Amino acid sequence: MTAPAPAPGAPAPSVFTAESPWVRRAARPGRPRLRLLCFPYAGMGASLYRSWPALLPEDIEIVAVQPPGREDRARDPLPSGVPALARACAFALRPYTTVPYAVYGHCAGAVLGAETARELVRRGAAPPRLLIAAGHRAPHLPARAKPLHTLPDADFLDGVRALGGIPGRLLGNAAFMEFLLPLLRADFALWETHRHAPGAPPLPFPVLPVRGDADTVVTEAEAAAWREHTTAPPRDVAQVPGGHYFVNDMTPQAVAVLVAALETTRLHPPAELEEAS
Repeated sequence: MTAPAPAPGAPAPSVFTAESPWVRRAARPGRPRLRLLCFPYAGMGASLYRSWPALLPEDIEIVAVQPPGREDRARDPLPSGVPALARACAFALRPYTTVPYAVYGHCAGAVLGAETARELVRRGAAPPRLLIAAGHRAPHLPARAKPLHTLPDADFLDGVRALGGIPGRLLGNAAFMEFLLPLLRADFALWETHRHAPGAPPLPFPVLPVRGDADTVVTEAEAAAWREHTTAPPRDVAQVPGGHYFVNDMTPQAVAVLVAALETTRLHPPAELEEAS
């Protein structure tokens, strides 16, 4: 989806600024009414969300996470596991939780967003108003597909290509893929070997599962099972046009679902979260 052109006299769209190795923020004028902390899927970085400031209301501010091993952090080593990665993200994001905030994570980013939010609360931050878990099964459910990271290079890239998350122009660039391949493999290994910790306390905030209506990786039932991970009332799965990586081509309908979820949560937060913030 191409971002709409601003109306005559409208302020210029916000652009991402690197405020730390971990954070890319599209600052809004004044104090935002809501921040949206965004986590990319495996292999992608903060630039996945570069068009979102132009798609969302001006008082919603985008803060995108730049994990190590991605984009301009390609030479930074990955943490030893997802818990260590979530702790590092929480440390970097803690200063951005001083206003009401929500979390959006796509695919593996949904799990990282959930674990980072859990860690933020443990460190004394107010809970997010909402976690939008897009394109990922509930964390306790096993993957139905075989892991890719152990496959030979050609088979690994075929598997990545079949998922559809990496743009074809990049997959077709042999020199770039030679550089990207070990980074992608390490990222997939991080997530494909991660296991949800049995007995982990439920999340003390609402979770909205979102799924592309043509997604062949995550079923509606797998997305709906996120309800088992929160103490808040369960939310129905929001279906949007597109496949597993619908975030790469946000349709007007997908944007409308995102905005409606954020607006409803922002204007009518659950009472226990209103008290905490």
